[in-house]
Amino acid sequence: MLSRAWRMFSRGQRLDRRGRTAEASEALEAALELLDWDPENPPVTGTARARLIVRVLVVRAANLTSQGKPNEGFQSLAWAEPFADARDRGMLLHQRALILWLSGRPRDSLQWFDAAEPYLEEHGPDWMYAGLFVNRGGVWRDLGEVEKGLQSTQNAVELYTKMGSPVHRAKAMHQEALHWFDLGEVTRALQTFDEVRTQYREHSPELEGYLHGSYADALLSVGLYSQAVEHWSAEIEIMRSSGNRRDAAIAEFWRAVVAFEDNQFELAGAWAKQAMDSLYQQGNEPMAFLAQLLILQGQFDSNREGSDFADKVSRLCDALESRGWALRLAQTRVLAARARIRSGDLEEAEARLHLPPESKVYETLAESLAWHLAKAELAEARGEDPLPYLRQGLDLLDTYRVEFGSVEFQAGVSALGIKLASKGLGRAGRGNSPGDTLEWAERSRAQVLRIPPVKSSADSHVREVLGRLRQARQQIWAQRAAGEDPTGFQSRVRELEEEIRTYDRGRPGPRRQEERITPEVIHGLAQERETVLVTMLGIAGRLCAVLAGGDELRQVQLMDTEEAAEAGRRLGADLDALGSNRLPDMLRLSVERSLKRNTDALAAGIWDPISDYVGDRQVVFVPHSQIAWVPWPLLPPLRGRPLTVAPSAEAWWRAATRTRASGPALVAAGPALNRAGAEIVEVAELYPGSNLIPAEKSDPEVILQSLDGASVAHLAAHGNHEPENVLFSRLNFAQGPLNAYELLGLDQPPAHVVLSSCDLGRSTVTVGHETLGFTAALLHAGTSTVVSSLGRVPDDLAAEMMIDYHRRCAAGATPAEALAAVGENRPWHPFVCFGA
Repeated sequence: MLSRAWRMFSRGQRLDRRGRTAEASEALEAALELLDWDPENPPVTGTARARLIVRVLVVRAANLTSQGKPNEGFQSLAWAEPFADARDRGMLLHQRALILWLSGRPRDSLQWFDAAEPYLEEHGPDWMYAGLFVNRGGVWRDLGEVEKGLQSTQNAVELYTKMGSPVHRAKAMHQEALHWFDLGEVTRALQTFDEVRTQYREHSPELEGYLHGSYADALLSVGLYSQAVEHWSAEIEIMRSSGNRRDAAIAEFWRAVVAFEDNQFELAGAWAKQAMDSLYQQGNEPMAFLAQLLILQGQFDSNREGSDFADKVSRLCDALESRGWALRLAQTRVLAARARIRSGDLEEAEARLHLPPESKVYETLAESLAWHLAKAELAEARGEDPLPYLRQGLDLLDTYRVEFGSVEFQAGVSALGIKLASKGLGRAGRGNSPGDTLEWAERSRAQVLRIPPVKSSADSHVREVLGRLRQARQQIWAQRAAGEDPTGFQSRVRELEEEIRTYDRGRPGPRRQEERITPEVIHGLAQERETVLVTMLGIAGRLCAVLAGGDELRQVQLMDTEEAAEAGRRLGADLDALGSNRLPDMLRLSVERSLKRNTDALAAGIWDPISDYVGDRQVVFVPHSQIAWVPWPLLPPLRGRPLTVAPSAEAWWRAATRTRASGPALVAAGPALNRAGAEIVEVAELYPGSNLIPAEKSDPEVILQSLDGASVAHLAAHGNHEPENVLFSRLNFAQGPLNAYELLGLDQPPAHVVLSSCDLGRSTVTVGHETLGFTAALLHAGTSTVVSSLGRVPDDLAAEMMIDYHRRCAAGATPAEALAAVGENRPWHPFVCFGA
């Protein structure tokens, strides 16, 4: 019977280590039943049966805590203590410490871990002795002593390596990665997560699900909120299905944090309430307090706080401090201070705003950004200038952004500064200085374009994966052509894209960026080029514009932001309908009338207020993010006028002043275009010595090589914009797709690129108002000018326009001049000139 009980106990241990909490519980209860365990009739101390019962009870104690039953866990230890042998005392003390930590009492747990250490070192078991260092490392992490926690965890990794215990070692490495993350080494942490995932898959696949929360932390730290929510939701489901109610509740809390950061206050409140109730039931008061504070923060940011709000926040803040709690404590203090500012108690607010931390750790950065926002609000309440505090906070964000090599991460980081940038823009916009307004508009757009690409796509490993990705997409095309189901290869494509994204996210950043360009310098270049730069921004629900290039910088009011956005959405839908080329005549007339109504509305609301300032000069539009897709050449007053669209005023200045590549032109076509062959031959003839690649020979690898250093590149190929995975927006060639991601690896990007047969002028605007897509990738790589379409375009129209366009460029016209001339008599064409 004892041997059967031992086997059942061992099974319970293995299941518990692999995160299968409910199954482990069943095995441990079965072991106790086999041992005839009766709390009223404990065994004799020192016997084999007594020692095994003690082991079962102490493992069961932690298992019950994971189920959200810490009191029952403490009871299990209390039953074991009277007959525990001295050799097993270390296990019992360790589990008491563990339950205290898991119940939100980290400081109380430290003394018990310290008490357990000499017993475990002398008597074992070895796996628990090493585990003590992992768990104590987690305690130090919760208390904000990350360096101590890292050292403790690394000791555990070393011990597990000597023991030859790969599952335990992988779990310890997982926690080591979390410490690297807390220390600001995000890319190093991500690399370790990937290594841990490989180990989990090999030795314990059930544990891979625990990485969801770790990846969610990383995604939250760079403002990728929707992706972070997906990971937290996956972790919650895994924890619940395994019976681990404790970790499920904590994951629910963090999912609510992400929703709050994404300004989804109603959803965040519901999730926080769910987490709070569960955490209170489990006796985890500090985490429950944090969930309650999150609900209060949502009320504060949506202006729904009550009269006693500041007192509520202060009491919860004091309760956390009295328990020695560190997690999110500084942000809680800032909320308490902001509540006092809003209630008019400025002295108390000042007292709560201690000096901000200055490290690049995300949690510390979030605290510092919140501190700078609060100091700005306090300055404003006192009638002082808040802009220095807002500027300092965004400067911190700049230094944080360049730590990442992933463009996706760099773009997401901008979301962390939205509140600071919006407040600064609102303050500057209400002042009397258009230059200040332009400066603040530039702080919240196209920040990624200031950072040189890391060029991960040129790495040999990534090139190999990209090759497999092309093959998988080729298989999808072949199966669709044969009328077969491509689902299997579609899954393969997603796996390969995720492998590339994961690799990219682990790359360190360049740690440098371009210097900012002052409004005065931008204004001077616009005057020199006889161009008016129109930077659009939103303040209090209305669009306004800062105009540069005339006699002076000027700020003007435009139309309602939502009205402009709605007109832009309708305009895009109508343009796509026209691009199908299959509309009956009556329906086409109806769509064209709708196009005219919407272009007239935008012209009246945006062009009319600025037309006198612009005069007869060329125009560069820097649009607001909500109208980023508007095809401006369609506006009747702008037909025939040279016009360019730029991501930001600084991006236009850099594109205009950049030394351009001067190598042979590239002219290439992709398959399935009616007139591509004739089009590329006629275009190539305009550029002597050009590289001509016909559709049937179009190889994305060859095209990528030919793009490097080209003065002009004309690519007549269909493409796909991927709004959910923008760096894999692509042009389709005979031997596979060319992805936007690959463009960032160019050493000398082409000076001037024309995408003649697709809608790859479109972009996805991220939470932080950054734009990503195929055209944006070319601009980021260093291309000065991109001509592409914002809607579907019939093949015949594209070929006809682009031949005429290149004829004018070859004769000396600028891209904006050439496009204006060829578009003047084609009123509904969707092509736009981007960059400079």
